Amino acid sequence: MAWSDEKPRLMNFRDWVPEGARVVLYLLFLCSFQFSNGMYFTAFAQMQGAFSITQNDVAMMGQTVLIGLTMYFPLAFRLKFRFTNRTSLLIAVLGQCCCNLVFPHLGGSLPLMLIVCFLGGFFRLYGTFECFSNLLPKITPTYNYAVFLSFVFWIVLGFINVFDIISTHIIYAFGWQYVHIAAICLTLTTAILVIVTMRPFRPQPRAPLYGINWLGFFTWSLFILSLIFVAQYGEQYGWLASPYIRAGLCVATLCLAYGIWAMYHLRHPFIDRGAFSLRNFWFIMFLFLCLDILLSTQTVLQNIVVTEFLGMDQVHAADMKWLDFIGQSLGAVFCWWVLTKRNGSPKLVLFICFGAIVLYALGMTAAVSYGMPTRALCLPLILCGFGHVGVFIVLTVYAQATAIFTYYFQILALLGFIRTGVGAPIGDAIYGTALTGLMNLRPDLELAIRELYGYSVIFGALILALIAASRFKRQIYSTVPLIQSIYVAAIRKWSIPSFARRKG
Repeated sequence: MAWSDEKPRLMNFRDWVPEGARVVLYLLFLCSFQFSNGMYFTAFAQMQGAFSITQNDVAMMGQTVLIGLTMYFPLAFRLKFRFTNRTSLLIAVLGQCCCNLVFPHLGGSLPLMLIVCFLGGFFRLYGTFECFSNLLPKITPTYNYAVFLSFVFWIVLGFINVFDIISTHIIYAFGWQYVHIAAICLTLTTAILVIVTMRPFRPQPRAPLYGINWLGFFTWSLFILSLIFVAQYGEQYGWLASPYIRAGLCVATLCLAYGIWAMYHLRHPFIDRGAFSLRNFWFIMFLFLCLDILLSTQTVLQNIVVTEFLGMDQVHAADMKWLDFIGQSLGAVFCWWVLTKRNGSPKLVLFICFGAIVLYALGMTAAVSYGMPTRALCLPLILCGFGHVGVFIVLTVYAQATAIFTYYFQILALLGFIRTGVGAPIGDAIYGTALTGLMNLRPDLELAIRELYGYSVIFGALILALIAASRFKRQIYSTVPLIQSIYVAAIRKWSIPSFARRKG
């Protein structure tokens, strides 16, 4: 099989497509999926006016996109073993095309917009996973997960900034609807390339979609979305004084209760209780929450600094994201080099990368002032990008290396509940409420922002002390199982012995 060849080839393409062009095509497909969403953060100002919605509504839609991404993980190999790579890419790209097609015409109906955002995120990761899973032997022939994830997070986190810059320039040159038009053209071009260049190749027999707990998929999604709703709208509605917030908490509690019940009573729950057996699981969840809280300084405080103190419009503010991209590129290279070439300790890499986030807050504390030069933000933003991608890489590599692979993608979903879910709204709520409180005490914006950055430094220093005192495995040897072994393990877990005997 192609997956076990000494020099792996991408067998999903037609014979006339050169081997080098196959890798380039997958990279182009990845760019298409990273650019396309159901909605775009960069268009929130125009969307608020066009749909008569609030900033919290736009933020809620953005978080729903990320939850759509997260909820794909437990289904990743189920869909991969059911459909060919060509079919999956077509489903994902046409799904994204439909989301971009209908979103501008929903007339401000928030529930429908949230559904489209969720589907847009789901299809985005569906296509992204299909590309990465096939590029894996090209990225790292030794199937080293540290190498693979360094590349993955450089693409997923780094290129978000690049495409945000591109979409911002499109919006201010033509209008926010043209971002969706560009995404539609891009996805249709991708679909044509998939149809023309790829063939329906299977590296293993087709596995049916048996035993998927779709009710669990729905309830876990509703659980985390309800928590995000509470964190995002709590201040707007007055927290527990509002019946909407109380209803959100009630829905979250009921959904969580069903998820826990399913773990102990269903044969194939959507999230298995074995997923919680990961070493340092709760500590990793806590670290992702702390990371999201610290990164909220970018969305709450840094945006004020850029607009109020530097006087930048949204286009020039978006161009500052090149500094984030530079930092994320350096962070990905650093993690790849230390974890693979130097066999470095994940604890040391984690400490350095988290320390870079703390240095970002320290640099902003020193830099913030009226009349500050733009260059004062260069080093802090590079440090922030470096630490952001570095923490994601090292914690995810550690999770893969210490977890049973059967539960790994369920673990990614659980971690996603924090790192791409409720963590950011909690951080935004903390800093937004704190900034309002400080401004009520003394209406000095510069002093209030510097004080909050100072508190962030203290908070980050406490987390660094906690990391230094924690226990991680000294070295991790992280390799990705071959597709055949994953397939055999999946067939056994899904309890399809007759299918395995007939096709195996």
